[in-house]
Amino acid sequence: MKNVQIHPGDVSPDLPPVFDRRRRERIALRIPLRVLSCGLLMERSDEAICTDLSESGVAFDTEAQLNVGDIVLLEFHQKGEAAYRCHARLAYRMGRKYGAYFLGGE
Repeated sequence: MKNVQIHPGDVSPDLPPVFDRRRRERIALRIPLRVLSCGLLMERSDEAICTDLSESGVAFDTEAQLNVGDIVLLEFHQKGEAAYRCHARLAYRMGRKYGAYFLGGE
């Protein structure tokens, strides 16, 4: 086995930009969001806060315990506006923060 020596100046703590998988510009915001999901025995409705949004996906914070890979229905509410709904697949979870990408239009 070959030994590789790494010197402190040889390591960069930041990943190069090519590793950022986001292809669309994201907008930071804080708006209420409802996450509707179906379990084996029942449907669930959980409150969340949308923290950023792009044409292709969304990030949100919630206390809910959701499963990465599941398809959920996201319902955005704004005062004085009709609710907007869209399907999304949960792509990642980091603590209370989830990321999802939107699926085809309804």
